[in-house]
Amino acid sequence: MLIFLLYTIIGWIANACLVKLLFVSIQPGQWIDKLLNWQKRLQEWDKQGKIGIVKIGGYCEICFSHFLTFIAFWCYMLFMKIAVGQWITDDVHSTPQIILINAIWYLVYVSIGTNLSLYFISKLFSPKQ
Repeated sequence: MLIFLLYTIIGWIANACLVKLLFVSIQPGQWIDKLLNWQKRLQEWDKQGKIGIVKIGGYCEICFSHFLTFIAFWCYMLFMKIAVGQWITDDVHSTPQIILINAIWYLVYVSIGTNLSLYFISKLFSPKQ
């Protein structure tokens, strides 16, 4: 279980670092913005009324963090099951308990991951105001 928790902590930190890098990279004048005209696309989607896409695309820091952490959870789960060979419900044999534990673990992982990513975006290494 200790190995599982260490990989989880590494997953949270790696996710938060990636979210920070991607968020900075889509800002006006940065490399993803220059390469894909990201800010222009966001403005076009906003004019078209695609609010959800605009928010997760970078207009809302928490939506951006949550969306990427949602994707990261599924990558983390696959990595843990395939590469590490461990998962939170390995020692549980009751289907209702497996479902409940997985649901709770998903909520815990995504909640902590989203908040950590948001902290990395908004506070970590940001100029003091």
